[in-house]
Amino acid sequence: MLKTSLKIVLAIVLAFVAFLFYTAGVSQDVRPDVLQMEHAAPPEVLTIAFGSCNRQKSPQDFWPTIGKHQPDVWLWLGDNVYSDTDDMGRMKADYDQQKNAPEYTAFLRDVPQVFGIWDDHDYGLNDGGKEWTHKDKAKEQLLDFLDVPAGNPVRKHTGVYQSYTVGEGDRSVKIILLDTRYFRDAVVPPTQKGHRYGKNETGDILGNEQWAWLEQELTDSPAAAHVIASSIQVLPQEHGYEKWENFPSARRRLLALLAATKPNMPLLLSGDRHLAEISEVKEGNYPIYEVTASGLTHSYEAADEPNSHRISSLIGVKNYGLLHYVWKTDGPELLAEVRGIDDDKVLASLSLKQDLMAADKQALNQLIYANDQMPDQLKPCPQSPNCVSTQTDQADKKRAPIAYTGSLAEAKARLKKAVDGMKRTRLKTESENYLHYTFKTWPIPFIDDVEFLFDEEAKLIHYRSASRVGHSDLGTNSKRMAKVVAAYEGVD
Repeated sequence: MLKTSLKIVLAIVLAFVAFLFYTAGVSQDVRPDVLQMEHAAPPEVLTIAFGSCNRQKSPQDFWPTIGKHQPDVWLWLGDNVYSDTDDMGRMKADYDQQKNAPEYTAFLRDVPQVFGIWDDHDYGLNDGGKEWTHKDKAKEQLLDFLDVPAGNPVRKHTGVYQSYTVGEGDRSVKIILLDTRYFRDAVVPPTQKGHRYGKNETGDILGNEQWAWLEQELTDSPAAAHVIASSIQVLPQEHGYEKWENFPSARRRLLALLAATKPNMPLLLSGDRHLAEISEVKEGNYPIYEVTASGLTHSYEAADEPNSHRISSLIGVKNYGLLHYVWKTDGPELLAEVRGIDDDKVLASLSLKQDLMAADKQALNQLIYANDQMPDQLKPCPQSPNCVSTQTDQADKKRAPIAYTGSLAEAKARLKKAVDGMKRTRLKTESENYLHYTFKTWPIPFIDDVEFLFDEEAKLIHYRSASRVGHSDLGTNSKRMAKVVAAYEGVD
């Protein structure tokens, strides 16, 4: 009889534990009842999104992340698909797979304009140049993928270099897309250990026809800003992979051309490397900046290489880029961002005025993200006892906000340091005065949501901690927030 009772009790316990794990799994799929913030650029902002290195056979679930910024333009910077082949039927199938991906198709419906260039894996030959015998057929595949009209000049000349102007007059951006494959001379063997290639001192990248076209595009251009896109990096010199420095005379010529023509607000963009960074050089006293964003579906996580021109961190996670042009009465300002694919977190940024001096990055953020900046109220707690908040009228759930001194930015950095030092936490959303973390409980892996809202005027940090599922939390949220407050107060 006793054994039978024990078996029944054990079965009930095991069933209850299984139920808890099932509920925990459900909690990870439930849409959290947190402060919802939508990204929407106001009318005075033009947003260009860009990226590279996209394996069409990999998940394409990142397109909604990019799309929520409502870009006016999407720029492909090369390796738009991976199709190293001389079989044009296979290449078309690879492009079709990408073009028909549901997430990308939905993205295209909301983005007014899409432009692009190729790199090597969509050129058909890894690290290939002018020697590739199938380049003209590959060109047609690329232009068809991009839906370039039959009458576009690129359909009539050799190579895939193109130019487009978005906007009008003093609110326009000229996009110049360079072809670094079709005319490029041969690479040469390396002379340094660990390098893939050496320097072809007399070799060229663009070819005479493209150089003449580029000079014409830059000279006396009326556009208010200019984007010059190259599939391979222009400014970095030290790493041993493909780059303009492998053809040093061509690199010097490009930088000299930019310094001589001085187009309004120039910015170089590049991909290829499966990493991201921002670089700067000065040609004489003329500053030239480059933003590298790569890749969308895979990245060089162990990236660790020198770049004396780097002015940002070296980013080894999957990423994409955004350019926000803010049109002001005294000229445009630019906020360039590199964001993580997985969490949309800003990993590097650059702010410039029309004269290429640094702009007020915080002010630009407030203008660009006006609709998702500075929320002032957290959502109310539900009636169930699995929530605590500093902004609730329910006495048993009411907690005191955290007081802080100094700036909002300092308080946020202090809080992030405190929370990041705790186990099983993940930052999901961040804006100027808002943080949303998820906490995974142990041993049953429930997902709970913790929000922080900074009141800069009152110098207070409000918070809300709530379980996603269930009824009673056995005091988990209350205990958690007590630990968070103690950790915050203990940060040096």
